[in-house]
Amino acid sequence: MHYTIKTSLLLAASATAILMSGCATPGGAGMVGYDSKVKYGDAKAVETVTADFGSSDLQSTAESMTQSLLETRYITKAAQAPKVRLRTVNNLTYEHIDTKAITDKIRIKLLKSGQVRFLADKANLGEVADERDLTTSATTKTQLKAMSDADYIITGNVRSIKKANDTVQDVYYNISLELVDPQSGEIVWADEKEIRKVTSKSSVGW
Repeated sequence: MHYTIKTSLLLAASATAILMSGCATPGGAGMVGYDSKVKYGDAKAVETVTADFGSSDLQSTAESMTQSLLETRYITKAAQAPKVRLRTVNNLTYEHIDTKAITDKIRIKLLKSGQVRFLADKANLGEVADERDLTTSATTKTQLKAMSDADYIITGNVRSIKKANDTVQDVYYNISLELVDPQSGEIVWADEKEIRKVTSKSSVGW
């Protein structure tokens, strides 16, 4: 009787050990999703999953617009790096496009060039105001340096035209930006990026 109980306990312990070893991962306790199908890809690779505005379109737009803007005489011949504020780029397309992602990427590239200085845009002016209020209440300073006016503002639009028949879908994107002098209202620079995508219809539809 005691032998049977002892044997049963040993078998149960062995089964538990096997199950535990099967659940363990080669990387140890820190590994999550070892059997997952997710893998890293090249962030710069051309993305052609659908005809919608994608990461490749975002990257190429930011690259071409930044290069064009840095070549304008209002930037290259400025006595000092001009102060710029990015305004909202309007999405006038039929799909959701995160236009702030476009302007953020352009801002990063322009800042890295060292030829442009950026002021806080509308999206984070509230945080800037909160910080100024905190500084005022936490110090004995009676005056704070006034926020500078922008030398230029950047505005823009994203438009699209979509057409399709029984076999082909054609999507055209036009991304346009303008550099505006806020004092005079003069548009001193403008450029556009055009993208066209053609998709053949699959057996299961678009």
